Amino acid sequence: MEKQPLRSTAEKLLLIERDDNNYTPVSSIPDEYLPLLLPYAGAYFYRDEDCDMLCQHIRVKEFSIWGHDIFARNYIILNPRTPRHILALHYMHEDTIDAVIDHMGPFRLKEKEVNLFSLHSNFHSAALDRNNKIFSFHINVSPGSLAALAASYPGLQHLAGFQLDDMNGPVNAAPYVINAVSAQLLYTIFNCRYIELPAECLLHRCCVDLYQNFALQDAQYRACSRPAPSPADDIMAIFRFIGEHIHQRFTARELAARFRLPGNAMNAGFEQSFAISVPDYILQQRMMKVYKLLLHTKASLSNIAWKTGYPNRLSMTADFVKYFSYDPVTIRNAQ
Repeated sequence: MEKQPLRSTAEKLLLIERDDNNYTPVSSIPDEYLPLLLPYAGAYFYRDEDCDMLCQHIRVKEFSIWGHDIFARNYIILNPRTPRHILALHYMHEDTIDAVIDHMGPFRLKEKEVNLFSLHSNFHSAALDRNNKIFSFHINVSPGSLAALAASYPGLQHLAGFQLDDMNGPVNAAPYVINAVSAQLLYTIFNCRYIELPAECLLHRCCVDLYQNFALQDAQYRACSRPAPSPADDIMAIFRFIGEHIHQRFTARELAARFRLPGNAMNAGFEQSFAISVPDYILQQRMMKVYKLLLHTKASLSNIAWKTGYPNRLSMTADFVKYFSYDPVTIRNAQ
């Protein structure tokens, strides 16, 4: 178990980025936390009379994925630290916590909200009351990596244009909601049971898509200065239809005709609600289904193509390589 340098018994160091791999052996992690462990993550566990901290870490190329399960037996003050300047895309999946950012004062991290923070080594503290339990999740990336990422993923160009060197706090103009598309991607990360290349490939794409989803939310908010509306019934119906009928062949134009909506209105409503275009969401859902079938079945590529709405394995493979940067056969053979 880890030791912590503390200024007082109430203060607890929370490392939200680190370079070492001094992970806690699984045999030293209490049984009640074992069901929370991700197969491909390294875990750091700390326990004292005041709290338990289980911090899990996965590094995938440019991204550093962190999940923190924290239980406070007594009142504690969390002092997050990072060894270098990072961007942290932060999700409060459950609960709400009040932080104090050094130069800004109080900042509330609310349940089901997402924020992007530009963080230097020492930036804020957060208090947890007795018997409070939180799960905090964030995906870190070096600000210097954004330009190269944006060259491969144009949806990140909005973020790559920010001047972040001197920024210490939230990048976004306001907290944004964890929309349904982001929730699906987070579910995929939390439930990933793959290891090595199959895990790295899938998780990297999830990180890219979560950052792109956030980038579009931020661009939308800055354009109209209001949060995204709740999805209208017809837009929600389209969202559900795509997920439930991904085995069928259809385009965004055909969806608009099916639901009797003007194409521009459908696309605008979908983007405002889910921070992704209809064609991109169709592709995302097809690719996630292909990935699952590759690793969970022995179906041929032609059969997988048929089950995911593609006319043939060649068109499916072309999309897969472009989306994941790997050939599907390589991913299948790596398990």
